[in-house]
Amino acid sequence: MIMSKTADSLVTAFSPSAKINLVFVEVTDSARELERSHLCGPTAGLIQAEALAAVALLSAELSQPEETVTLNLRVSGPVGGLLVEAGADGSLRGYTQVKVMNDLDACEELDLSCALGEHGEIQIIRSLPGKILASGTAKVSPASVIKGLEQYYRQSLQRQVLAQISALAYGGFIDGSRGLLAECLPDGDREAFERVTRFFEDGTVQESLEASASPRTLCSTLGLDDCVFQPARPLKFACRCTPERVDAMLAGMPSADLEVLMREERPARIFCHMCGKGYEVGLERLQQILDSRR
Repeated sequence: MIMSKTADSLVTAFSPSAKINLVFVEVTDSARELERSHLCGPTAGLIQAEALAAVALLSAELSQPEETVTLNLRVSGPVGGLLVEAGADGSLRGYTQVKVMNDLDACEELDLSCALGEHGEIQIIRSLPGKILASGTAKVSPASVIKGLEQYYRQSLQRQVLAQISALAYGGFIDGSRGLLAECLPDGDREAFERVTRFFEDGTVQESLEASASPRTLCSTLGLDDCVFQPARPLKFACRCTPERVDAMLAGMPSADLEVLMREERPARIFCHMCGKGYEVGLERLQQILDSRR
């Protein structure tokens, strides 16, 4: 049964009494669009949806207009790994290394743990164009997007956080993808955070996310009724690839490669690995690039 949902968005909240920060994200539409763009099988699509929610949670701290955060997870399982990115403008994109895993995709219940494998290493990078602002890595076993995210916060940032992501599929397609992150500030109420921790551990938070509970309902469920909310920030699937960027890339190709395409009367076909979009550049333009070099 497909659940109703709101548009993709990021909402932050703060409990003044417990001094606990909360971040809630809904990325279902973006996950569906990315799954279609990459022609993913159901297993890769679900892993991609989970990772998209994770990087959206990380994007809550982006502050500069062109800033981005990238989550790169390399794993020992058959999916190989994934890379997802979120921008300060709310843009989301990414991909898994392997998009179709026939044996796993044929299972009645999708098993992400088998696809991810026993060992993984997560790397998270915050950057501006041409400049890395911060980066951190953490090993996680068994490989897991959620556990990798928590490991990054605790090991690289020395911050106490809880993370939960609900990525669901129905009929082989993404049904929902949303996540919640809770952080206890250094002067926060430890007893209140322990209570919140129990809700994460006993499945209450997972069930609430699966039921499309609103951020306010989630806060109430956690016993944080005094939460102050910031305005929702819209999120969307978007990529920075453009025909102009493709043209610039071809302009940098060796002449020998372009001449092969011309001899075979074959237009250049370029696919963006981040969003799956394809571009075709005709022979006339290839000849113009060659002529300009002569």
